[in-house]
Amino acid sequence: MRRFIHLMLLLPGLLLAGCSDSSSKDIHLLTGAHPAELARTHLAGAVLKQQGFTVTIEEARLGQIWQRLWAGKADASVTVWLPDASAPFVERFFDRLDDLGPKDNGLAEEDEIWPANDKPHTVVRRSLEQESPKALAILRNLHWQPQDLTQIIHRWQQSQSWPLAAESWLAEHTDPLGGDKP
Repeated sequence: MRRFIHLMLLLPGLLLAGCSDSSSKDIHLLTGAHPAELARTHLAGAVLKQQGFTVTIEEARLGQIWQRLWAGKADASVTVWLPDASAPFVERFFDRLDDLGPKDNGLAEEDEIWPANDKPHTVVRRSLEQESPKALAILRNLHWQPQDLTQIIHRWQQSQSWPLAAESWLAEHTDPLGGDKP
């Protein structure tokens, strides 16, 4: 069966789930304003919510995302375009942040917006590892396909609600630990 989203919580991530009483349950995500960026972020938020987190999502421009993460005013973004678009920010802000890598290759509709070699990466504030290791494990292991984002965007066009679009898509395609629905 084709998998639409992979949420692979490795054994350490599962073990950390039992330690959630000492972990922060509030997660603040930043996102760009492009529909594919909003789909990525709301999908990540829906997965975090399934795991018991309270998620706040806020739109920001790329430079603002770097600044807010660095200053500790947000926890993560799954829409930080690297390497070229973020080049002016990397040297200045990267000392307090971790790059968890790309979760997809970017959608064709975004090609006109971002440099050709860039991909959307997940970047988190470094202190998230101590404050909420379970959230970090979830963000580290999220992956999706471009067609998944297209489906979420289509649901948003029908509902005009990003949270509803992502949550309804997720409910039909995966369980909280990454298994496909039958």
